[in-house]
Amino acid sequence: MDAIAESIFASGFVRDWLIRGTSAAPNYSGSSVLIEEQRAQRWQIRPTKQPFWANYWCGLDSRCTCRISDSKGLESDAIFFFRNSVERVLAVHVEFKHPGERFGFGQPEAYPLRAACFAKTYPSRKTLSPHHDWTTVIFCGSETASDPRLKNFERVIYHSEAATVIEAYPKGY
Repeated sequence: MDAIAESIFASGFVRDWLIRGTSAAPNYSGSSVLIEEQRAQRWQIRPTKQPFWANYWCGLDSRCTCRISDSKGLESDAIFFFRNSVERVLAVHVEFKHPGERFGFGQPEAYPLRAACFAKTYPSRKTLSPHHDWTTVIFCGSETASDPRLKNFERVIYHSEAATVIEAYPKGY
């Protein structure tokens, strides 16, 4: 995820590529990324163990209403926030799967549910940046292509494609 994050933070081309083909692309192409705002929001109390953009949890406790019934606590591997020219903010929820890594129960189905819920409930979540819109993206191996659950992500990026766009992306994925 570090290579992905660094490229998103550094390059408008990569940000536009990340959301290409999603419902957000028409309104958010050319957007800025909210690095410092996200860090300030996420690190209000103290820096997190993971980088400030990583691991947004929706746990098992009753405060988290953003998960499907009977699922375990789930996370978005990363959320990146983009601001467009009319001051609207997009949350890009990203899942990363290593080659051969399987989905957990309800994991792909929970991504759009959690993203929509977070857009409505961010004021009650101290570490979640304010945003108006959302989209979901997955980075995965091409062996996942036949999995019908990929439809839960607006954008599917295979590792082979990512390696051609993100210079520091691990080779051999």
